[in-house]
Amino acid sequence: MENTLLKQDLQEERREGFKIENLEGATWAFRKLRAIGTKKAEIEAVAAEEIARIEAWKQEQLKQYDNDSEFFEGCISSYFVEERAKDKKFKLSTPYGKVSSRKSKKWLYEDEAALKEYVKENEIEAIRVKEELDKTALKKICKDGVNTETGEILPGVRIEETETITVKAE
Repeated sequence: MENTLLKQDLQEERREGFKIENLEGATWAFRKLRAIGTKKAEIEAVAAEEIARIEAWKQEQLKQYDNDSEFFEGCISSYFVEERAKDKKFKLSTPYGKVSSRKSKKWLYEDEAALKEYVKENEIEAIRVKEELDKTALKKICKDGVNTETGEILPGVRIEETETITVKAE
């Protein structure tokens, strides 16, 4: 029964210049909103299901190529390492690709607390202090953009009073 009512509510056409003037009109508009919401949810569910199916198919198709790619990259890397062991200046370059290597130092921070303490004790300027405005505390201390202790207006603050209207169809 409810499904039939929803279909009927959806099929009723929008009236040009429609204006709600009484409780009956508001009730009709809420029914219309509920029917639209239900239809949108159905469409979203179908779309999500299809997207998930297509995504699963895509992953399955790409998996075989990822495995092949890893295999060939491993073979090329192995060859490069072997040749590099023979000749330190070996470079591998073909018209279809090249292999390059770069040496770098990676810092592993095993005990950051001890390191921070060391940096503080030795006065090494390597600690950042992030300074930011505590807006919640500011709103409590300064009512309506005015410092309650001095009566000064806060610079750089503009307060707008807004009203939010929420329509919720149940």
